[in-house]
Amino acid sequence: MRRYARAVYGLLAALAVIAVLGLSGWLHAPADCAGPLSGVSEREVAQTQGAQVRTQSETDVRVQAGPEAASPSGSTSGSGEPSALVALEVINLLKNVYVSPIDVEALLKAYDERHSIPDMLAVLNDPYTRYMDAEQYRTMQDDMRGTFDGIGITVGIRDGQLIVVAPLKGTPGERAGLRSMDRIMFIDGKPTKDMALDYAVSLMKGKRGTEVVLGIERDEGGKRRSFDVKVIRDTIRVPHVASEILKDGIGYVQISSFFGDDTMDSLNHELDSLARQGMRGLILDLRYNPGGSFPLAIEVASRFLPAGSPVVHVVGRDGRKVTYYSSQGPKVTVPVVVLVNEASASASEIVAGALQDMKVATIVGVTTFGKGLVQTIYPLSDGSAVSITTSRYLTAGGNSIDKKGIVPDVVVSLTSSGGAQAKSDQEATQDLQLDKAVEILEAKLAARKAA
Repeated sequence: MRRYARAVYGLLAALAVIAVLGLSGWLHAPADCAGPLSGVSEREVAQTQGAQVRTQSETDVRVQAGPEAASPSGSTSGSGEPSALVALEVINLLKNVYVSPIDVEALLKAYDERHSIPDMLAVLNDPYTRYMDAEQYRTMQDDMRGTFDGIGITVGIRDGQLIVVAPLKGTPGERAGLRSMDRIMFIDGKPTKDMALDYAVSLMKGKRGTEVVLGIERDEGGKRRSFDVKVIRDTIRVPHVASEILKDGIGYVQISSFFGDDTMDSLNHELDSLARQGMRGLILDLRYNPGGSFPLAIEVASRFLPAGSPVVHVVGRDGRKVTYYSSQGPKVTVPVVVLVNEASASASEIVAGALQDMKVATIVGVTTFGKGLVQTIYPLSDGSAVSITTSRYLTAGGNSIDKKGIVPDVVVSLTSSGGAQAKSDQEATQDLQLDKAVEILEAKLAARKAA
């Protein structure tokens, strides 16, 4: 079923942002990115091979200009660990920009005991303030651009075992025949049982044109089959926006994450295409969308809100509130329904919250993730970087959704049955949330016609 497949692919870049970003609390790993498929627990981590797709939500991610990567010998210890000077850089940044006052002495003590910046940051008890080494930072930048060299699959952890959540359409992983719920037992001969997700992803990524061999275990026809799959890596462009006309002029647009240099252009293109096809109502699918760029969220919301409408309020460490408003430009004027779920986080919550509070859309699904924080990414002198929580945000109506989420206007679970063992099973599964969105739009359109 094409419609259900859209929901599955949405899960895909979810997973991306971010392992390097990580959505702690959902997945231990935003980026504002990742989502469960039917049959995958909401609390399991998902990520796009190569584009980290985890759910953390470095959303609302802002990147602060900083120094270019320096020679490792300049500020890194011989062991390859960040030097004390880099740790002091991080402490200085926290002291000046962290959303709340910090205990400098506690941070120094933690670093002195462990000589580890991640362990030092653990003192803050803030899963979104995190250190990235130079390689992780480069990966995050790839994620934000929406391209990477890899095989193009979304992966997750289930019962300690690495699984394929979904292959990206048109990628080496799909062409090699990988399927949802395949268990990846080995990567180039390395066992994956209890392997860290980030490490598994790093093994599958690699230079375009190189080969990786995956040892796959698949349940098929009531039997368990083991075999190797050779995949040639390629440059993968993560599709962030997809659209189609479902029926009777009802358009459907899915935004899988708020990352990618061309995401807004893609959204504008898809909306214009739907309008040319006679769109009379629109479903905006933000399920499995872990978030991403704060400015992009405002741009997207501006397509739906009257110019000058509040989109989001940002509250800094001094308590001062700054309001961001929708801009001028083309607007969607047809009735709108927004689909959300427990994996909709951060930037996607900003958009859904604005459309709900300003009463321009009906929200359908289940309560969202609940990330009401904004991170800023600061490059460090050795080429690494730190993501720091610098502010909180309130939705357009002034509501705090952190750790609470957005409650839909119409609450509907995704499916009436679980299981996503194979494509045929997925096609047999009904997307109740999407069906409800269509039903609501049909009623709105009928009411308009009667009036």
